[in-house]
Parts: sequence; structure tokens; C-alpha cells
Amino acid sequence: MLKFTKLLTIFFALTLLFGLANCSFAASNNKPVPVKSQIKNDTKTIVYYFYAKPRCFSCKKIETYTKEAVSDLNNPNVEFKMVDLDDPANKHYAKDYKLFTKAVVLSKIKNGKEIKSKNLTEIWTKLGNEKDFKNYVTKEIKSF
Repeated sequence: MLKFTKLLTIFFALTLLFGLANCSFAASNNKPVPVKSQIKNDTKTIVYYFYAKPRCFSCKKIETYTKEAVSDLNNPNVEFKMVDLDDPANKHYAKDYKLFTKAVVLSKIKNGKEIKSKNLTEIWTKLGNEKDFKNYVTKEIKSF
């Protein structure tokens, strides 16, 4: 009887061992499947709002209007980013985009690299009319 119990214990131990081994092999063969949007869309547009201090009333309006225009598009491939040009790590943007004041710049990113950019210089002339400002930004993003 002792021999039978020993054999039964060994049988269950081996069954458990092989069962666990098969589970771990099965798990290692599973590769993550990318989401369809990751496969199809490797391009995005970043809408930068570049600012520095002091932040005047007009600068805050530009930020608000731009952020709202981007949000209203409801497009996951368009993102809004604020960049403080007073931060030493961001100084290169002034040189990269030839900025001389606060600005809104569109940047097209493909495969992690910028392929083109555009400074929306008319924001200053459209600032007095919220609707015109947002229409201008929206139109530029869509045509970009």
C-alpha cells in the first residue's frame, strides 16, 4: 500500500509539473497584438503653444483659444502641448522655429520624426475675435 501511495504522489507531482511547464510555454509564445490605430496611423500633428513670462492677457487668450480649437477637433492624432521658452531645456525651440514672440506652431510627426512645421503667424491678427481665431487654427490643422 505504501508503494502505491508513493507512486500516486509521484504521478500527481509529474502531472502538475508538466501542466505548469505547458502553461509557461504557452504564455511565452503569446505576442502582444498592436491596436489597429497603432498599425494604421504612425503620423500625428502636435500643436505647440510657445510662451514665456510675463504672461499677458493676450497670451492667455491664445492659449485658451488654441487649446479649445484642438479639443473641439476631437482627433486623437492631434495633440496640444504648451512649451515654456523660459525653461533652459526648451531654448532650442526658439532657434528651431525662428520664434521671436509667443507662438502657435504646427508640427507633423511621422515615425517619431518631424517632417514639417508651420508657424501660425495670423493668431495675433485674429485674437480680437474668438470665432475667427478658432476657425483659423482649425482650418490650418486640417489642411496641414
